[in-house]
Amino acid sequence: IINSTNMNLLASIIEVWVGMIYDFLEILDLPSRQEYVSVAASAFRDFKVASSSSWHLAYLTFRPLVILLGILSHQVAAILRVIAQHSVAHGWVAAKEGYFQLKTATIWFVNFQRELPTSAKYAELGAVGILIALWLLRRHVRNRRYVERTTAWYREKKRRALRRYRRMVEKVAKTSLLLALTLPHLLYIMAALLAKRMIPSVVTYLATRTYLNAILSFWHPLYLTILAISRLSNHLKSYEQVDTAEGETELPSKLSGRNPEKAGRRGRLVTPSMLKKQQKQKTEMKALRSEVEDLLKYWVVYALLLALFRALLLLPIFGRILNVTAMTTSVIDSTAQPAKIGRWSTGRKAGLLDKFRLSGRFAEELRLAFFVWLRLMPVPSFSGSEVSEGKRSEKIVEVEPNKHRPLDISYDFLSPITISAMNSSAFLTKTESFSGSNNDNKTYFAIGITKFRSILDLAVMLRLCSKNAQDWIISTVVESSSLVPAAVTLVMPSYFTSYGVIYVSLIVPAGYSSRSCAAITRQKTSAELDSLPLDDSRRYLQFWVVHAMISVFLDFISPLLSWVPFSTHMTWLLWAYVQLEHPTRKLHSFLEKELALLGLVSSKDNQNASETLEDSAVVRSFRKIMSALPSNVESKSDQQTLAEESEVNASIHKIVEGSGVPSEGKRNGVNDSGQ
Repeated sequence: IINSTNMNLLASIIEVWVGMIYDFLEILDLPSRQEYVSVAASAFRDFKVASSSSWHLAYLTFRPLVILLGILSHQVAAILRVIAQHSVAHGWVAAKEGYFQLKTATIWFVNFQRELPTSAKYAELGAVGILIALWLLRRHVRNRRYVERTTAWYREKKRRALRRYRRMVEKVAKTSLLLALTLPHLLYIMAALLAKRMIPSVVTYLATRTYLNAILSFWHPLYLTILAISRLSNHLKSYEQVDTAEGETELPSKLSGRNPEKAGRRGRLVTPSMLKKQQKQKTEMKALRSEVEDLLKYWVVYALLLALFRALLLLPIFGRILNVTAMTTSVIDSTAQPAKIGRWSTGRKAGLLDKFRLSGRFAEELRLAFFVWLRLMPVPSFSGSEVSEGKRSEKIVEVEPNKHRPLDISYDFLSPITISAMNSSAFLTKTESFSGSNNDNKTYFAIGITKFRSILDLAVMLRLCSKNAQDWIISTVVESSSLVPAAVTLVMPSYFTSYGVIYVSLIVPAGYSSRSCAAITRQKTSAELDSLPLDDSRRYLQFWVVHAMISVFLDFISPLLSWVPFSTHMTWLLWAYVQLEHPTRKLHSFLEKELALLGLVSSKDNQNASETLEDSAVVRSFRKIMSALPSNVESKSDQQTLAEESEVNASIHKIVEGSGVPSEGKRNGVNDSGQ
């Protein structure tokens, strides 16, 4: 009974659920099968028509592209087929030729080795073994990092030695400041004497058989000067751009009546990266100013020493003493022949003054020791003590190393000489000659230039000359004012003109360089950067580069100039022209362009980027010289012309004989040989 009751209940529940399902399906309003089939058939037909239309559209659209790709692929396939055929054919021919050459070379090498004696074979085996050993040694050194370890060891030893040296100097400075200042120079003199005593042959070889003297005194400072000019030009260009940008930002603020500083702060946002960049530029500029100052000091010392030596060499007595006996030695041949160099060297017997003459080797050794002392000797910084008279109290004084370097000592000793020599003449500068100071403090030359400038101002106002022409004339006259004392030597014989050449080429540029160096020193104490002293210093660094190149050229052609009349006077005029500002910058730009084309320096000019080595003046001059030399090209062409004429005459002669007409020679009774 219980089971039948449960089954009836379950059946009633199922009937209820089925009824609900039917009601739900009626609510959904499902289509009938016939209606659904008809609609699906209509949709299939529409899809078929749309697909056909889309395919037709795609076919019409991409058909030209497919045809073009087919044509290109066909052409590429044809080209590749031809390349493959020729490559394979030529490759096969090249392989056969290479095999033949290899076979021939192998046979020749085997026969050559068979004909060699036993000693030569052992020598070859030894050379091969040495090469293999060197390769293995190089590999071992690179794996073990011996070079890096040796370099690190040397740097550590050098650092420790310099630290001990500084400590020793500081200990001495606590006792005597004067002794501490002279101690590095005394130690260097002792080291030089010890080297001359212990290894004299090495010192003599370095001084007389190598280019160490020329590199230390001339070529290395010249290289540093070229690099400093390049870096200084970049820094000055960047500062000019900054000044231009600041001027553009200050102009609207001035027009609006606001404070330029406040307007600049509001208009520009200073970021930490900009501050870091400005700080980096200031640090680099400070280091560059020190480098430029050192280079100017060196060239001043070098020029004054050279001027002093040349001036003394021209004197009769000092010339005999300083005109050392040169040893014309060859680096390859060890033979040495004494030769005398100078104006006052004669072929007579040695006299009393010849006993004081130094040998050429000793002079070169002394020169090497001097330039090593001048450029390479380290001077440490230390703190010394000064004791006042009558008192026991000591005052600690910090001594800067740059104040007691050999270069600074030489410069402080020699620069006042050239400054006094320039001040005693009609020496003028652009800022001093036209300042608004009282005429009582001016020289007659400066007053005359002032009057002349007034005349030029009137000419500019009347449009008889331009403002640029006026500035150029005034600048040339002002810069030529220092040449007035030496101008007298132009009307004298060559011996006296030589002193004028020394004054114009060495004393005058050294004086201007000293003034520029003093301007840089004053600029270090100021907070703001003024580009005028740096640009002036760049001008004189450019002059020393031009001076070096012209000096090398004049020394090269000096044997020819000795035969040219008035060559000394022309040299005077050349140096007078070169020391002017416009020629100096023009010649330096030419030299910089040539060095850039030769690949010795980096070129930063975009206009010359398209030029090559063939466009350099050196290559063009070499080509002109080679084209001017005589050659046999014209004679060969003449011979070819004569041969062609003889062939034409022979052919005409044959034609005449074949036609039965007697030739002109036979009619005149002359045979073919001309008899």
